[in-house]
Amino acid sequence: MKSFFVVAAALCSLVSARPSSPFDAMAPPPSGTTFYQLQSKSSTTAVNNQWVALQTGKTNYVLTGTQSAGSKFFIDQYKPTGTWSFRNTDDTRQLALQGANGVLLYLVDITNPSSSNIPSGQLMEWGTFTTDNNALGVKDGSTLTTRTFVAVKGSDNGYGLALYDGVSNTTQAISPITLSLVKV
Repeated sequence: MKSFFVVAAALCSLVSARPSSPFDAMAPPPSGTTFYQLQSKSSTTAVNNQWVALQTGKTNYVLTGTQSAGSKFFIDQYKPTGTWSFRNTDDTRQLALQGANGVLLYLVDITNPSSSNIPSGQLMEWGTFTTDNNALGVKDGSTLTTRTFVAVKGSDNGYGLALYDGVSNTTQAISPITLSLVKV
């Protein structure tokens, strides 16, 4: 019985000595990090000069009329491809594109993205954004040249955001937009 307690005590000390998981605590960006917001530009008045926002408890980004309600992002570059990750609040959360097919890939917030946490039946990508001319773009190897960001009108008359492939038919009410980076 005495040896059982010695073994149990040894195992407990091994478990408590494990390194922290990256999920244990969020890491804020370093001091002096530049933050950006994304503002929509469109010939459609209802979605022009709106701000990209993440509502509390939601994972899909939407448009809001006030800059103060807009999400703030910091970015870091993946040098091999020259693309950028857009990170919301801390270095565990990223802006990603997600959808059931490639017609509309919605802008979503994902924590610690990896191939293991892509929902079944969904396409998802992150860290594939470009910032040419201070406008959000995507560089993921696609040969489609007509892709554009769109505001997608919801049943609540609000607008979600997606990357539209530019060639497929969609039943969603969409308005083309440019998402401009605004330094804050």
